[in-house]
Amino acid sequence: MPQNKTGKTALCGVFCGLAVVLLSLGGMIPVATFCAPALAGLCAVPVAVEYGNKSGVMVYLVTAVLSFFFCPDIEAVFMFVFLLGYYPLMKPKLDKIKHKVMRLIAKLGIFNFAILLCYGLLLFVFPLPALQQEMAEMGKIAVVGLIVLGNFTFLIYDAALVNIFHVYLQRFRPKIFSGKK
Repeated sequence: MPQNKTGKTALCGVFCGLAVVLLSLGGMIPVATFCAPALAGLCAVPVAVEYGNKSGVMVYLVTAVLSFFFCPDIEAVFMFVFLLGYYPLMKPKLDKIKHKVMRLIAKLGIFNFAILLCYGLLLFVFPLPALQQEMAEMGKIAVVGLIVLGNFTFLIYDAALVNIFHVYLQRFRPKIFSGKK
């Protein structure tokens, strides 16, 4: 782990920049509205591992602010800000909940609250006409189906994070910070 403040600042800056670039892809590639924020959220993980959760949260916050200025897809930005940006940082704490059912309820509760808040804001406070039209055309049953599918996809993402953390710790970290512990 790098010890100096210059290295810490540089690492945080690089991952903030990478996260903003990944979020920008959400507006350039039509199907990346949800993939881009999920990938951008992973950028805070190495910083949190190397320097602690406070530094990871700072990467998340700086990325969130910058993304409002530089990212064309506001839906992707909201997904990052309200869920996918901070969830990888919360996951280790949520995984410490011993009772499996309570852990699942906590994770799905966070997901559903964040999605309702995100889309509530996008539909009613900062209305996006295209999104409003899309939701109106879908119908109530399709929206409920989309929420169920979202929950299922979120659980897959949650499970994938375990492997992503493992790959970072076992394969990338030793190569990046070899000899510096």
